[in-house]
Amino acid sequence: MNFTNRLFKFYVNSSLHIAISVLSLSFITAHSFEIKYDINLFIFIFFSSVLGYNYIKYFGISKFHYRSLTKRLKEIQLLCLLCFLGLIFAFFGLNNAVKPLVLCLGAVTFFYESPFEKIASLRKVKGLKIYIIALVWAMTTVLLPLLNADVQLEASIFYTFIQRFIFILVLMLPFEIRDLSDDDLRLSTIPQKFGIPATKRLGFLGLFSIFVFSFFLLQNAAVDVLITTIVMVVTGIFLVVSHPKKPFYFTAFWVELVPVLWALLVLISNLLLQPSTL
Repeated sequence: MNFTNRLFKFYVNSSLHIAISVLSLSFITAHSFEIKYDINLFIFIFFSSVLGYNYIKYFGISKFHYRSLTKRLKEIQLLCLLCFLGLIFAFFGLNNAVKPLVLCLGAVTFFYESPFEKIASLRKVKGLKIYIIALVWAMTTVLLPLLNADVQLEASIFYTFIQRFIFILVLMLPFEIRDLSDDDLRLSTIPQKFGIPATKRLGFLGLFSIFVFSFFLLQNAAVDVLITTIVMVVTGIFLVVSHPKKPFYFTAFWVELVPVLWALLVLISNLLLQPSTL
């Protein structure tokens, strides 16, 4: 395995890629509400995303097979240790108003994988998995930036939260379709309950509803409508071609790249539309 290929696999498998996706959605929120880009908050969101997803993916392996861990997992453990130290440092720099929500999200992440009373884990509760993920992403990428900036609650925040929640649900559907043959039937995922064609139709309905919510949110109408259209079309294409036999990196890299694309389009449009200082 050459160095570039190994580095790419580490980047994806260590959750660095998905952390950048979470960070991208947080950036979009900050841009949409014209609040300060709080670097400390972004660092916290990035580190907590890496740590949280690696905990979910590798906790069971490291717990029971610590001595036989592969070099790759040991490297991920080292990364998680560094992220944990950075996360603790960044936490104390957060607005006090946002810290209770952070602790709540941390608890949900912990019990998503760990037993809770008579429940094996939240992840194994019938039909709940995808909604927990969407809720945590929406709270992290919408509420955290706004609470940290002391933004007053208003209707646009509610619309943004619902839109983000639906977007994450739709973005998760290719993952649900990919795992259809591997998921325990007791999980009752959307493709298990309705089949792949109906799951894709539900996804398209979700994308359409995002457009509806956009009418309540868009500021610079022409540009924002164009960006939203591009992102929804790309998401729809990924949904159309989703299949249980798709390669792992189709979802783990390309589908998870959609929020990054959205953020890049917002950033580029912002740079192009800035008035010239010359």
